[in-house]
Amino acid sequence: MTEAQTDTAVKCVRCRQPVEKPIYRNIIDQAFDPVRRKKYVRTQNLPFCSEEHYSHEQMSREG
Repeated sequence: MTEAQTDTAVKCVRCRQPVEKPIYRNIIDQAFDPVRRKKYVRTQNLPFCSEEHYSHEQMSREG
């Protein structure tokens, strides 16, 4: 594997392992806007290696 392939490999958000065929899912959580000093709902489309890691990441962000 060359460096170019390593840099462009997609990694799972949860386990940080390279994934050949990532599963992209929307994660919904709350973020803080420092300019307006208010919370807002944020949606991110992130790559995961499995549905299990997606559900665990969503639950961890819900608090």
